[in-house]
Amino acid sequence: VVPADLPPKAWYEIAWWGGGHALQFTWTLLMLVAWLVLAQACGGPVPLSPRLAVLLFLVAVASVFMTPLAYLMHDVATVEHREMHTWAMRYGGGVAIAPVILAVAASLWRGHAGQGRPLAPAQRPLRAALCASMLLFVAGGLIGLTIQGSNVKIPAHYHGCIVGVTLALMGLVLHLMPALGWRAPVGRLAVLQPWAYGGGQLLHIIGLVWSGGYGVQRKVAGAEQVLRSSSEIAGMALMGLGGLLAIVGGLLFVVVLMRAMRPGPGATP
Repeated sequence: VVPADLPPKAWYEIAWWGGGHALQFTWTLLMLVAWLVLAQACGGPVPLSPRLAVLLFLVAVASVFMTPLAYLMHDVATVEHREMHTWAMRYGGGVAIAPVILAVAASLWRGHAGQGRPLAPAQRPLRAALCASMLLFVAGGLIGLTIQGSNVKIPAHYHGCIVGVTLALMGLVLHLMPALGWRAPVGRLAVLQPWAYGGGQLLHIIGLVWSGGYGVQRKVAGAEQVLRSSSEIAGMALMGLGGLLAIVGGLLFVVVLMRAMRPGPGATP
């Protein structure tokens, strides 16, 4: 239904806009599952019954059915069509997240850390990934509530949320390594990796929010950014530094997994 006479850039953006927003519900649900799994793996009881958890998942997925309504109610090239997708994701998809965050935070507090007992070596990377994931996702969500106009606050919002999802899935991979036949990742590097990746990305989105406050536009680069003041340049520089640290954190994830997959002393190949 996308008009064929649109410029290619506009055509592709409209064609993928609704599907991209619907896909975000899938990743958000996977993140919620990963949070609950990691919280339990860290040893703390999660104050959610299975029935209540399923109910929250149903609430989280219900808003995805706004997607076909957006196509039925508005022309795909209209602002109303785009806003309907955005509002469904911003508010409908976020209803179930807050209760899960509170439940997971309570679990972490009531678990080993809250009772003063140290975590086992294999649990420490899981807690680091869980905490970094929640921090990034919440930061991205709060930034989303401040968006006005089309500036770099928008990519700050979704880069925070997306990396929150990625960190949750990274933690899930670390948790599943023994079930796949390898050792559980342990050591300082395994604990540092989520914080390096998450901390770098946090600096990245802070730089974008800083620049967005000065009106730096999104989807432009180079001279088109029109960086007029030292504050705008500093914000974009912070974004670049954070992005570099996040790349290092992503590479460390590969290193941590390869070390866990390496045969240990006396292991049978």
